[in-house]
Amino acid sequence: MIVRNGPIAPEEIEDLRSAVGWDRCEGTYEHILRRHFAYYTARAGDGRLIGYVSVLSDGIADAFLLDLMVHPDHQRSGLGSRLVRRAIADMKQAGIQCVQVTFNEPLEAFYAQCGFHIFKAGIIDFKHMSWDGEGQEEDGKDGS
Repeated sequence: MIVRNGPIAPEEIEDLRSAVGWDRCEGTYEHILRRHFAYYTARAGDGRLIGYVSVLSDGIADAFLLDLMVHPDHQRSGLGSRLVRRAIADMKQAGIQCVQVTFNEPLEAFYAQCGFHIFKAGIIDFKHMSWDGEGQEEDGKDGS
């Protein structure tokens, strides 16, 4: 069963991040859970967290899916798709106009199957990239 905004300890999310091979981001989820529009969890029969996705949104126009995780023992079972589809359905019902997601290329088919229109986009990731503000046009062609 997928639950929206149900009880969860930040450490449970950190453990799931570790299980899927991501860094734990220790100490951040206490703040993230308070600031996000919604989050969705799935638990095994023993209560262990096996699936998670978060939604960051202004509650009006835009929503962003973040941190979709499914424990390796439960991957390829359809749980990830169910988490995504539930989040999207709730955002549609809330009147949010656009739901976006950022992903690595190997997940393109997955997100297309979840209903996302796939197109090119850009990202600046301050944690994993160097950025010095350079590269913007001086002649006003940078959109300003």
